[in-house]
Amino acid sequence: MPIEDLFALIDCIPTPVFVMDVKEGNIPVYAHYNRSALKRLERPMSDFIGRTAIETFGPEFGETAFREQCKSIESRAQRRYEFRLPIDGELRIVRTTLAPQVDAQGNVIRLIGHTLDVSAEQAADRAQAKLAQIGNEVEQFISMAAHDLRTPMRNVRALAELLREDFIDQGDGKLQLIDMLAEISDKAMTLITDVLSHATAVGQVGAYRLYDFGELVSDIMSVLDPRHQHNMTCPELMLDGEKTAMQIILHNLIDNAIKHGARESLSLTCTVTQIDDNLIEVTLTDDGAGFENPGRVFLDTGEFRVDSGYGLFGIRRLITSRGGNISAANNGRTGGSTVRFTLTSTVLSKEESRRTLRHAPSSGRQMAIFERKAS
Repeated sequence: MPIEDLFALIDCIPTPVFVMDVKEGNIPVYAHYNRSALKRLERPMSDFIGRTAIETFGPEFGETAFREQCKSIESRAQRRYEFRLPIDGELRIVRTTLAPQVDAQGNVIRLIGHTLDVSAEQAADRAQAKLAQIGNEVEQFISMAAHDLRTPMRNVRALAELLREDFIDQGDGKLQLIDMLAEISDKAMTLITDVLSHATAVGQVGAYRLYDFGELVSDIMSVLDPRHQHNMTCPELMLDGEKTAMQIILHNLIDNAIKHGARESLSLTCTVTQIDDNLIEVTLTDDGAGFENPGRVFLDTGEFRVDSGYGLFGIRRLITSRGGNISAANNGRTGGSTVRFTLTSTVLSKEESRRTLRHAPSSGRQMAIFERKAS
């Protein structure tokens, strides 16, 4: 293609494009700037033709561009680089992509460059990094504050036990106040523990380990249902993943189902499906009252519930911080609720876990379930 036709073609491109000739000694000089580039820089074509980047933009701004252009000529390969450039009275960050054009002997005779102003993109990245830093600092502060609160709350609990010891009830309500003091301290300790779990779980991903999923669910049920009022059906399998994260998630989801199920005896079912090489989907269903508005349960507008510890919104944060997702729905047949979430883990059979293999079963495989009741 004649060079004039090339210049006419790139003048039609709505983004900044330039052409450089490679002179003796592999020195790149500008041969053409398209209309979009000239308009962006607010400079005439005569400022560029036959000049190097250093001559055009000065050593402070043009040296980086000149060095990268020479590297593209030397390597005969496409290069991408960024450099600062004064545009519209302010310094902007320009990302340039160079494509070398070679002759029949393999010599680079021309560079064709495309530029993009990425100042806003980099500013957004910096703002995101700053927000992440602030978030981490807030998490650390919350963690330290919660940790410092544990000792005084333990003292309150001990004081309540001391007051209750050998206390003679006179029927004036003082015994109830002591019991209330103990109950409040217990709830406060639960909330503090949840805050610490939240700071740990969201702040960083824990170590992967093999653990018995059914045993974990059984332990949770033992704590949440000590009188064995409810029935849980869950899989008998081993998982290779974050046990702490799974424990926090299931504890809060099961606790929420029991508290708001509006039934003396619930039937709960938990299933695990391997949906990818290193991703599982856990589904928890119950035959309780269901969610009042399942579409809003795990939205960003959610709030922590004072009466439910860690809270469903906290669970969503924990899961999404690990690249998973969570959703809720009501079961039209049973009237109960269904919660599904994904988490990075691998399902292993008992035999596989004994051999310490780390390969998941085929995608979509549903593991056999068994009746497990808290004991």
